Amino acid sequence: VAETSLTIDGVTGVIDAGLARIARFDPRSSINTLLIEKISRASAQQRAGRAGRTAPGICWRLWTERDHADRLEHEKPEVHRVDLAESVLTLKAAGITDLQSFAWFDAPDRTALAGAVTLLQDLGAIDSKGEGAITLMGQRMMAFPAHPRYARMLLEADRRGCARIVALMAAMTQARPFLLRGVGRDVEKAREAQWGDDAISDFLRLAKVWEYAHQKRFDLEACRRLDIHAQSARQVGAIFRQLLQVVEGEGLNLNEAVPVAEICKCVLAGFSDQLALRLDRGTLRCAVVHGRKGMLARESVVQEARIGVAAEISESEGRGGEVNVLLSLATAVEEAWLEELFPADFETGEYVV
Repeated sequence: VAETSLTIDGVTGVIDAGLARIARFDPRSSINTLLIEKISRASAQQRAGRAGRTAPGICWRLWTERDHADRLEHEKPEVHRVDLAESVLTLKAAGITDLQSFAWFDAPDRTALAGAVTLLQDLGAIDSKGEGAITLMGQRMMAFPAHPRYARMLLEADRRGCARIVALMAAMTQARPFLLRGVGRDVEKAREAQWGDDAISDFLRLAKVWEYAHQKRFDLEACRRLDIHAQSARQVGAIFRQLLQVVEGEGLNLNEAVPVAEICKCVLAGFSDQLALRLDRGTLRCAVVHGRKGMLARESVVQEARIGVAAEISESEGRGGEVNVLLSLATAVEEAWLEELFPADFETGEYVV
């Protein structure tokens, strides 16, 4: 309301915290998310305009003049801030074939647009040949209010009979992290005693944590004992319920008695472009698809797998300007699954080394 042109009679004062939830691509989780950020100077001016439209008014800004001067003059257009996979899939569903000549209100970056097309091709949502028409898989993915990665995971889960647990996985990525990191040894031991030491998927470990918090009705004391952020876990529950309604409405298979391997294959289906191969057993170094190298997060439970897929990849600048790549929210993958899910990408031949 504060940043619209709406006039509300009687409003003579505005208190502005200078923050907003802004849609932005999160490179760590590879999906769009809402991040709390400082607003631009133009947005602040728009908010101040809610007061004094029908009578003298005042706006109190809860930040300094120096902070105000350092803010962006205008916010970047959303098309330059978010991952375009969802937008491209929507355009393809509407029959738009030439994305470059489409009359965008703000033209997107060509590299970002190409990346979105490549991702949708990897997910099987659009054809990799011709004009890249939407596929039957892509049309079905449109039904889910989630990033195409998780929509693809849900459709794979339908085939394997585990849509409920995958819906929970998708919900967990839409809220703030609820399992705190950097905890003491006593808390680590308590967690191991509570949830065991499964070493196949960080997703499945988080699902166990959320189920525990849910069973405890998000009780603060019960959650605090294991360093679980109760409010964040509760937010996951609300998102999970909404997503589950959509999943049930689409008639997906919610059977819970399925092998863990089937659940892991669903993660692989959504994040095949973030496949990683361990370089050695003595360290956590990995080679990632597309030529990058990185380190598996130390808190990951997937410490022994030779091949894995990371749902979160973050980059930071190290010493000497070197880029450090960290892989987290990992799931172990077996080599046979790759050929099972992506048979068209395999070939047999003789090579001279």
